Amino acid sequence: MVTAAAIGSYVYSLPDACARVIVNGVAYQQCGPSWYLPQFVGGHVVYQVVTNPN
Repeated sequence: MVTAAAIGSYVYSLPDACARVIVNGVAYQQCGPSWYLPQFVGGHVVYQVVTNPN
């Protein structure tokens, strides 16, 4: 069973089958119903869980 991540939390890797989607010039990763915003933290890419930007 998969549970949704809390908005504002960070994950270090994404599930399989994510798609890069650009909304208003910002690149997001959409993984099913979940949306992630890639960010650099401490020299590494992490993904912040965000609400649907559309």
